[in-house]
Amino acid sequence: MAFQRLDPTSYPRRLWGLYGFPGSGKSTFAARMRGPILAIDADHRFDEVARLATEVYRLSETPADNVDAEKIAACLRANMPGTNVKTICVDSLTAIIAPLVTAAILDNDAGRNKNRMAAFKDKALSMRLLQDAVTMWGTDVLWVWHLQEGRNAQAEEVTTATVSRTELARLIRSINMQLRVEGQNGKRGIHVEWARRGRSGMTVWDESGTWEGMPEKIEAAVYGNLTEADRDEIEKTIPKGFAGPEQAMAWGMDQGVFQALQHARNVYDQVKREHQPGSATEMWALWVDEVMARKAVKERPAGQF
Repeated sequence: MAFQRLDPTSYPRRLWGLYGFPGSGKSTFAARMRGPILAIDADHRFDEVARLATEVYRLSETPADNVDAEKIAACLRANMPGTNVKTICVDSLTAIIAPLVTAAILDNDAGRNKNRMAAFKDKALSMRLLQDAVTMWGTDVLWVWHLQEGRNAQAEEVTTATVSRTELARLIRSINMQLRVEGQNGKRGIHVEWARRGRSGMTVWDESGTWEGMPEKIEAAVYGNLTEADRDEIEKTIPKGFAGPEQAMAWGMDQGVFQALQHARNVYDQVKREHQPGSATEMWALWVDEVMARKAVKERPAGQF
């Protein structure tokens, strides 16, 4: 088979991350992705929305295979070659990663681990294996995770992701767009928090009630009328803000100034602790300044001070 030439004017592959509260319509959105769809149905609810998709394959007849990274990787290796799958949906990361975190915390609290940080090794390895196993096939990919409400140490109500910021920072290398489900005046929309090579910051509202045509509307809003030079410029522009700490740390990693993600996280926490910013906007500015200062030092010719 002859090689096919890449079309530089086409939209980038859909490598998207989507999050929102349980019941906000994330799985319904997933069913609107390009088909046929392979559902890694870790929440065991994809059959409720499968009727909206053109064609859906299940990863395995055994439900437990959908929540174990090693089994997911094995199923993909055994069955993906030669298929016509266009999109792999991981619905959801929460159901795969959160139990590993809970187990590590319980083991630590019970004193079963001499090294408390090493207890989270399974989580990190599972995330890495899952990313590599899912992204290697060249399909579109939709990663889904949940939001949750709770209280912080000061008993204040807070909203957090059910996947840690470290894991989400790792995920950034595998996606080119981060999306959030929003609701307003009885309507639902998708807010584009970040796009690697396109516009961001806008909300695309759903008129159908079932996200019909929404992936195409998002692409048009993010990439429409942008030249390849425009996309290059967006990708290299120093950001004025981030979708969250995980994207901020991932951007720092992309600048080549940190040895590892944990190094970036430690510096991020140090900047926040020392400066105590009063808002996210202030924190983003401090973080960009820190990263660019480190980059300038790293790129300084030897012997210059």
